[in-house]
This record gives sequence, structure tokens and C-alpha cells, in this order.
Amino acid sequence: MNDFFTDIEQIDVEFIPGVKGKLPLFYREARALGALLPANIMKLRRLLPDPRFKAAQIMPGVGGLLLGAFEYRDTDIGPYNEFAVAVLTNSPLYAGFPGYNLLRQAVDRFFSAFVVRLPVTTEVALKAGVDNYNFPKFIADIEFTDSGDTLECALGRDGERILSISCAKASGRNLGEMLLVADLYQYRKPQFAEIKANVIEGAIGIGPRSVSLHINTASAIGREISQAIIAPIALAGLYFPRVQAVLYGPESYSMPLLGRALAAAGLVSRQPGPSREGPA
Repeated sequence: MNDFFTDIEQIDVEFIPGVKGKLPLFYREARALGALLPANIMKLRRLLPDPRFKAAQIMPGVGGLLLGAFEYRDTDIGPYNEFAVAVLTNSPLYAGFPGYNLLRQAVDRFFSAFVVRLPVTTEVALKAGVDNYNFPKFIADIEFTDSGDTLECALGRDGERILSISCAKASGRNLGEMLLVADLYQYRKPQFAEIKANVIEGAIGIGPRSVSLHINTASAIGREISQAIIAPIALAGLYFPRVQAVLYGPESYSMPLLGRALAAAGLVSRQPGPSREGPA
């Protein structure tokens, strides 16, 4: 199983005083579930911070909003949970025609997305993600529940339920390696980070029966999602009970980011100041 991480050199860092980690980050044991929802392309564009990011179109006028829940059981920064709300974006490798760009991504297993929200459950995951990647992270309650043949994830914050997502524990197979390019926006400059995943066991279902979703529109994030999507009906769902991953990058380092990276590696003095928590 560890062959996936062979020949990837890491450096030791300290994201929080007294809490050590490594870069790139290894995720040795994890599971995930998710849903792809149809969304209004104009509303998705408003969620992107720069016009150089292009929301991908499934068909003219319809883009994709991806909801993903992740339970990381063994990582270089300890176990934690995470929930992603992401806009599927065009890959610059392919022509940006509606449908075509996403189809080529699917065929080549090389996906692009801009993460709009990325709540996590630990302070070290928050700091590592915000300081190094400017991911829009905040601390939240993310709980997984196994109920017989179903896996559910509930997302909440400060006692308020935001949404819940569940899927059947479909029998899966080894889906091999795939690459996710996470579009980043740091210091008003677009860039990206690569996430290489090894899906040891997983299943992808097509259609609304593959996943169930409940959104609390009274919450700010739930309302944001509801206003962007065309309907709370999944075009596709995924259930990955066994996943490994490596988080690389970012692709380029600005001087402030380089300074923080050197401080995290203990090569220069750490500058005082809290992490920049993403908007919520």
C-alpha cells in the first residue's frame, strides 16, 4: 500500500509551535463521499475571485458544484475531517467548449476545481491550509455516521447544521490514480496545487439515487449553495472507502509565502500573528 508514496521526498515543518508536520502532506488512510450538483454558470462565476478562473460548463449555461466530505484517519498532521464546496473549472490543457473540457478531464482523470469553502476540524489543518495555500478554511463540526449500508456526513458550525450528505456503501473497485488540480488565489495571483489520489477502493454512481442531500437554507453557507445550484439533485455521487493522497505545492511561492514556509521549516524566525481564517 505504501508504494504510492515511494520516492516522494518530504521536509519537516512546524505549522503550530510544538506540532510537527511534513511537506508535501501525505494522507495514508482516508475515506470520502461526494456529490456533483448542477449549478447556474453565472452564479458560479460570481464565486470565483478572478476572471482568469473559468467555471466549466456541463452544458451551455450549466456548471458543476462539487460537495465532498473527507475523513482523514492517518496524515502527517494527524487525523481530521474536512468538507469541500468547490466549483469545477476548465483545465487550460483543453479547449473550453461546454461539455468538452469536463469530458476530457474525466477521460484523462485530471480534474480542476476552485474550492470556495473548506471547513476542517483541527487547528493544525486550518493553519497548514490557510498559510500555505490560502484555502478558505474555518473550524467546523464535521461528523461521519455509519448506519448499516449508508455513510452520512453532517456539516455544522457553532451549533447550527449547514447540510448533510449521505450515500449507499456501494461495492467498489480499485480505481487507480487520479489528479486534482486545486485552483488557488494568493496575493491576488491565480496559481494551483496538485493533489494526487490513489483510490484503492471506490465507486461512482450516476444520477440522483446515488446520493442524498439536505441543505439548511437558514444558514449562510447553505443559502449560498442553494442559490448557486439549479436543483438539490445530484448528477453523480462518489463513495471512496479507501483512499490515499499527496498534497503538493503550491505551484509557485510569493515572497510572503516563502517566508512562512521557511519559518515553518525552522530555517528563519517565525513571525508573530495568527493564521488568516477563510471567510465563512
